[in-house]
Amino acid sequence: MRRSPDQRDDDHLLREGARRFLEERCSWTPAPPAPAALDALRREMAELGWFAMGLPESLGGVGADALQGLSIVEEAGRVLLRRSLAADVLVAPRLMRRGLDALAALAPGLAAGEVRFALVPEDPAAGGLSVARTAAGGRLQGRSALALDADTATHWLVQAGGRSPNGAALVCLEAVGPAVDARRLIDGRTGAVLSFEGIELPAGAVLATGHDALALFAEIEDCAAACLVADAYGALAAGLDLTVGYLNQRRQFGQTLGSFQAVQHLMADAFCDLETLRSLLLWVAAALESEPGERRRAASAAKVALGRQGLAAASRLIQASGGIAMTEDYRVGHVYKRLQVAAGLHGGTEAQIRQLATDTLSPKGRPDDEASAA
Repeated sequence: MRRSPDQRDDDHLLREGARRFLEERCSWTPAPPAPAALDALRREMAELGWFAMGLPESLGGVGADALQGLSIVEEAGRVLLRRSLAADVLVAPRLMRRGLDALAALAPGLAAGEVRFALVPEDPAAGGLSVARTAAGGRLQGRSALALDADTATHWLVQAGGRSPNGAALVCLEAVGPAVDARRLIDGRTGAVLSFEGIELPAGAVLATGHDALALFAEIEDCAAACLVADAYGALAAGLDLTVGYLNQRRQFGQTLGSFQAVQHLMADAFCDLETLRSLLLWVAAALESEPGERRRAASAAKVALGRQGLAAASRLIQASGGIAMTEDYRVGHVYKRLQVAAGLHGGTEAQIRQLATDTLSPKGRPDDEASAA
């Protein structure tokens, strides 16, 4: 994507500042930090302006674009930060630009680090979520899919009734009331499945309904997919750097492991997979500012690459590192786990392939396929 010289300078300063801060304040360790330490770290992030930068100027932000928001998420992935920044750095600020008054009222709290959002998708296999209209406003019913950091958020952005515009509703709900089934994921992060048993919704909790809600659902899912890819790319890039350093130090038969041709080929393949992921990440960053069809195709393609090339590259890092890579004290194995979790959230690889085929191919087939040629 094309950037002006001023934009490139801003991008460079933002990325370098974020990397330096994260490496100094929360470099990766095998033992998870205490929740209080993560809360204190979040307040420091707020002081740096990370949560306000995506907000429009009318809400006290600077209107940063998607690429700048994704660069923060990417740097968080490099240190395997154990809380997701997707909802607060990218998704919520974008929604606040849409003129959703009830959500915009939370902008000062978000900028100050006091408000923490979690994205709560519905689980169609469990019957999904529904909002029933009542005299007081509405009642939320059903069971969600796994939501990252839902157990530590102050507010949930809930997608309900996504199978039909008749029942679709985007809800912003304070994180109190429903049963929270908290779970520790294999990569060390936490998530939760929420059960809403007829939760009465306060006035203003329903942000959008019908086709407007479905359009916002699609934007949320595409932004969430982009953030997962950015986080995975950062984790994988740091893992590759670590592995190359290891191979240039570890010696076998009087030579460094990195001098063997087979190992060099393995690392070259991992590097190519990493660059494929980076190219698609740049595409999706540009497409987030484009029309919905382009955005959807870019997000699906990037998510497919994460589940295929990304995991293949992480596997190669483990293979090159040997048995040490699978110990709890070495980061590369945790990179692989991080990518496994990312590949399964907000639409797995096979689901994204089907979505990409639906969005790209005509139901009648391509005009230049073999049957037409014959």
